[in-house]
Amino acid sequence: MDVTTIVIAAVCLLVGLAAGSLLTRTLSPQEKKRRELEETIRQKEDELKTYQRDVSEHLVKTSELIKDMTRSHREVAEQLATSAMRLSAPEISRQVQDAVFVGLSADSRPQILSSIPAEPPKDYAPSVPGGVLSESYGLTDLRQGDINIRGLDIKTSGGTDDDDDDPTMKIS
Repeated sequence: MDVTTIVIAAVCLLVGLAAGSLLTRTLSPQEKKRRELEETIRQKEDELKTYQRDVSEHLVKTSELIKDMTRSHREVAEQLATSAMRLSAPEISRQVQDAVFVGLSADSRPQILSSIPAEPPKDYAPSVPGGVLSESYGLTDLRQGDINIRGLDIKTSGGTDDDDDDPTMKIS
């Protein structure tokens, strides 16, 4: 045998082994199974990414809707409370407000101002000509005598029995 023949035989043997090995890998059931599994994993990863994107979009949309619903609920509650204050008795409007804003602390409740004008404070001071707040009230000449104001004995330099005229002494 000649050297060229041996070399040609060896090259053919190597080419045959490579071709056989390649055909075995591509046509083997294990290789097909591996490729199918890789394709399935790729599909599942794509499905997972799509699902995660859909969940994120759903949560964002839901939070926006809840925010809108909360705002609408607050507007309806404020309208109801304001109308109750304007159209019903104070005790009923207070009950409506408590029912509308149930579960909210006093700090988180919206401030609803009454459309009913506030009354000025009552003056319980006795009526005196010129008024108790008059600049000349109480600045008359002191009279001789004793004055008893709520258990306190006060001696003055002058005195008449006109202490009954002072309306502040009549407060009980």
